[in-house]
Amino acid sequence: MARRSKKTGRWKIDTHEFYMALHFAYQYRKWVEELEGLTDTSKAITYSDMPKGNINPDPTFDLVARRERLVRNVDLVERCAREAEPELYEYILAGVTNEGITYDNLKALKGIPCGKDMYYDRRRKFYYLLSQRINTKEP
Repeated sequence: MARRSKKTGRWKIDTHEFYMALHFAYQYRKWVEELEGLTDTSKAITYSDMPKGNINPDPTFDLVARRERLVRNVDLVERCAREAEPELYEYILAGVTNEGITYDNLKALKGIPCGKDMYYDRRRKFYYLLSQRINTKEP
């Protein structure tokens, strides 16, 4: 028999939707690093007698398309963190984009200015907002 996922808590989010949002947010740091490195559109021309099966006619277009997709994803994660709680934006962003970061880590390292219950409630709100945006393909 298949297991049914259920929606629980104040921010009604399906278990699978939560994990999708969680793993989407974990990619944030990778996207930011990739964006910082995606600047060179010039490629060396190589000449060979061997036939090429997959010639890329416009590497600049591919680079622009990839950068646009990365910017859209980074912006989506940041926007959801701001919407969840503007005053806790940087703490929520740090907590949802890095594995293993807990409230206690944020309190010790960054001095988060709220209680544990409020932080975890806003973090759940972040995942709710992100899952809604991912599922609706919102730009």
